[in-house]
Amino acid sequence: MSRLLKTGDIQITQGYSKSHIAVDLVKYKSQTDYILSHSDGKVTWVQTGHKNVKGSTGNASYGNCVKIEHANGYSTIYAHLKEVYVAEGQTVTKGQAIGYMGNTGNSYGAHLHFEVRKDNKRIDPTPFLDSDFPSSGTNKISCEYRVWDNIKKCWLPKVKDTTDQAGNIGNSIGGFQLITHGGGITKIRAHVLNGEWLDEVIDGGFEDGDNNYVGIKGKPIDGIAIWSQYGDATYRVHLKNGVWLEWVSGKYDINNPACFAGILGKEIDAIECYIK
Repeated sequence: MSRLLKTGDIQITQGYSKSHIAVDLVKYKSQTDYILSHSDGKVTWVQTGHKNVKGSTGNASYGNCVKIEHANGYSTIYAHLKEVYVAEGQTVTKGQAIGYMGNTGNSYGAHLHFEVRKDNKRIDPTPFLDSDFPSSGTNKISCEYRVWDNIKKCWLPKVKDTTDQAGNIGNSIGGFQLITHGGGITKIRAHVLNGEWLDEVIDGGFEDGDNNYVGIKGKPIDGIAIWSQYGDATYRVHLKNGVWLEWVSGKYDINNPACFAGILGKEIDAIECYIK
């Protein structure tokens, strides 16, 4: 379901990815429909008079489109429209028809290209297809993470937003995975005991592939760095046979010990993290 179409029933034809920071959708069973404003707001950009031009770039690739500014730094873009029903400067309300689905610009069939931006930076629109944008002052980004237990030789259960620690006290960790929901790009790095900082992982997942986590299974980690595109990543680690270290917040610099969690040379056995 989605609040973006009059009928509500949708079919996603192209989802969010690193190369497609938007969602393409049609009415269920590939039918067109009226396009509705996601939330109350003000129309700040309208583009009309465009036909279908496959391969077009820049603003022309959007075809006929509408941009609406909402509260708390959020904005939405509705592209490839056949018809536009609003004008720049116009105030619109949630659920108001702003256009009709079309096939203009760089498009290969009638659909809606839907973007969400926070402070004018594109983020994953998927969590908002049928949900409100977060209110100011709330935790708008959630995260999930897990660690590889070097003693048990397995991934431990996922933990969400410091509801519990990830890790068994006394067992060093050899891998770390993290994803965020509704929060744009994330980056993580890990330092291996008596080794070096490993390559950065961007937007990892919970699959078991080498590109989805930081660390080397079986080798203790002694440093963790986390960065979130929207909201400060706040995290801390527990030292094996030691204590919890101070929280690190909004910092991501492997060359500065104050900007990552851990003490190089001392094994980590647990981590806590949230995005604020």
